[in-house]
Amino acid sequence: MDVMTEVRRTAIVTGGSEGVGLAISEALLKAGFQVVLVSRSPEKLQAALVSLGNLAQNARTLAADVTSSEQVTRLVESVLEHEKRVDVLVNNLGHGIRKQLVETTDADWENLVAINLTSAVYVSRAVIPLMREQKGGKIINISSRAGRRGEGDFAAYSALKHGLVGLTRALADSEAPYGITVNAVCPGPVSTRKMIERYPSLDVSGWSTPEDVAQSVLFLLSKPAETMNGQVIDLFKN
Repeated sequence: MDVMTEVRRTAIVTGGSEGVGLAISEALLKAGFQVVLVSRSPEKLQAALVSLGNLAQNARTLAADVTSSEQVTRLVESVLEHEKRVDVLVNNLGHGIRKQLVETTDADWENLVAINLTSAVYVSRAVIPLMREQKGGKIINISSRAGRRGEGDFAAYSALKHGLVGLTRALADSEAPYGITVNAVCPGPVSTRKMIERYPSLDVSGWSTPEDVAQSVLFLLSKPAETMNGQVIDLFKN
């Protein structure tokens, strides 16, 4: 795949310590990127580095809560100090709960808003000025099948993932004059360890793998996708 590797480029991956985020981080490292893995848990970040083996020499971890504006500011300042640039942002952090709207509490809603939408708003807002100065960059938002159609048992999650797709298209419009493209990937169920443990009775043979999502991210960074902007890649059959 012809990914932007002519010089060492820097990518930030939120929720990068496990599951889909770790698979994306690994794929970016293999493609020649310097990767900053972001998670709230230093322990999970350390375990991620160990799992990456020799690839970890081009990875750096940052423990930060990206639902906090202040911590996001410090995160991006750290990346600017150490890596000097931000070429790619993957807003991967996300979490859903299986509840219909009438069952969703205020606390559930506030937590889901912070994780699924506020985090992407804060980190995108912080990196866009750097990308504008560089006259280019790519933002990829990991949404969900729930962001493409309503799923009644995941009402709040569906609303917020629809919001993430809306944010994708709004930023694609506002940032195009600066050479920045913004796209999204919407997977259906993904066979991460957490998902398999949460739904042990389900047949996962038709699910996407974390590596499938990672390959979609690499495609959006490839030369054939250079002019794609405001687009959504759907990774589900039904």
